[in-house]
Amino acid sequence: MEGTSAPPELGALKLRASLKTEMMLSLAVLGTAALSLAALNAFVLETLTLSTDGPIYLALLILADILIFVAFGAYKIQGLVLDPLETVVETTEAIAEGDLSRRVPRTGPTEFSRLARSINRMTARILEEQAQRTHLEKVASVGRLAAGVAHEIGNPLGAIGGYAHMLRKSSVLDSDALDAVAGIERESARIDRIMRGMLEYARPRRRITSRIDLNVTVNEVVQLLRDQGTLREVSPEVALQNGLPRLVGDGHELEQVLVNLMLNAVDAMQGHGKVWIVTQSVAFDDITGRNGRRNSDPDGFDVAREQSARVRAWINSVGEPTQILKLIVADSGPGVPLTESERIFDPFYTTKEPGRGTGLGLAVVSRIVEGLGGTIWVRPAREGGAAFMMYFPVSDESAGTDERSTGSPVSRP
Repeated sequence: MEGTSAPPELGALKLRASLKTEMMLSLAVLGTAALSLAALNAFVLETLTLSTDGPIYLALLILADILIFVAFGAYKIQGLVLDPLETVVETTEAIAEGDLSRRVPRTGPTEFSRLARSINRMTARILEEQAQRTHLEKVASVGRLAAGVAHEIGNPLGAIGGYAHMLRKSSVLDSDALDAVAGIERESARIDRIMRGMLEYARPRRRITSRIDLNVTVNEVVQLLRDQGTLREVSPEVALQNGLPRLVGDGHELEQVLVNLMLNAVDAMQGHGKVWIVTQSVAFDDITGRNGRRNSDPDGFDVAREQSARVRAWINSVGEPTQILKLIVADSGPGVPLTESERIFDPFYTTKEPGRGTGLGLAVVSRIVEGLGGTIWVRPAREGGAAFMMYFPVSDESAGTDERSTGSPVSRP
């Protein structure tokens, strides 16, 4: 199950010495060499004191010492500082000119490796923000198009359904004609469902704001789907944290989110499998990484942690909530390929067979979650299926309320 404490996302780990350590080691080598050469100079000076060529030999030896020190120092500075810095400058100039495909190689001491990682993350985020803007513009255009199309098609579609109903009542039709009328009614009903979904996605709704007990909502939705027989061969398991603060929003919309995600999971598993629902309260600083280096991080390793682009965009826009409600709906189905992890929230995108889905379910879920001030993304579940992760901000008033969620779990089937 995609549990309450997912393992951190780790970048490539590589043990690197810091620039300070490298320089100290180089100075130690130079110091040792200096002592050795000083002893050699003293020996040569003593040996050549009586010789007329002694001062010349001593001067040549000192000059050789200086050249060795300069050559060794230049070699270390070139390898430790100048070469990595030149690589960074060359790559950043290419990025500044618009080549966002360039990346700084992570070579050299730890400081340059960290600088390269920061520049690469910055470049990747620029690309992600561009893609996010394009996505939002596309979604807005699709929403306007959907509202217009649904309105224009609704009236003639109603007329088609009415004519089909009149034909069915006719006594002059044979069985083949009645089958054709039934097909017209069936396909008209399908178009009507698509149109209703488009309107639901595109039309702003009037929200009834209340204080939502997330755990109670989870229990009610699971019980509702049980009563309807949807979970007849699906085993729902819940892990609800006690003492959750209340979420301010429209309770009916949150129920719709859970229903859509669970129905989507049931479809993905073809009606057989397990669904997990997890609720948890986490500190905002824990998801932003502001708490700094973790105690579990190994010494001397360069650890990179990456978050979903959706989460990063949400963190930059949500403000400074003290607490975050975390909601997870995971399943044991086939999962979602990483290449499709963003597209599945696009309107009309579906992996279902033709006629089985409109591709609006997850788009509606995403719109509702964002309307509640949260964000949603998908990642692989530990069981191999899909885990839909949601964050919801909790206001200071809700976080400090005495009304807390009971977190009573649903009984296992």
